[in-house]
Amino acid sequence: MDYDYYTVGRKAMGNIMEIQSKSSMGELVISDEVVASIAINAAKDVDGVSSFHSGPVDVVNTIKQGSLKVMSPVRLMQDGDDFSISIYINLAPGKKFQTVATKVQTSVKESVQNMTGKLVNRVNVIVAGIDFEEPSGTDEPCETED
Repeated sequence: MDYDYYTVGRKAMGNIMEIQSKSSMGELVISDEVVASIAINAAKDVDGVSSFHSGPVDVVNTIKQGSLKVMSPVRLMQDGDDFSISIYINLAPGKKFQTVATKVQTSVKESVQNMTGKLVNRVNVIVAGIDFEEPSGTDEPCETED
């Protein structure tokens, strides 16, 4: 497919980050929600990722960066024509941080680049916690001998 231009920009209405491309056949717009969904789906398939975290709620900086989506586990940042992705994950117990984070970086970067055709120059993986399993039967009182 031949593109006249390809940009990552801010939409005037709603302040949404999107990927736009125009060709002789028409226009293609990919919203930030779609890119975030691609990143989440890529990361959830990595062994060791048990869930996602919404990340710190820094409303002031989030609004300055142009996003009102403070509850998403994925943050997208424009960097010229490329963009960076930050994803907040929780690990499964017993998994190695470095191994899981590296696999998430690779999976997210490859998936987003393959599906959007846009270069991802950085994937930041923030391990927000570990999802330990709740011990079963903790609500029942312990029996004691008389």
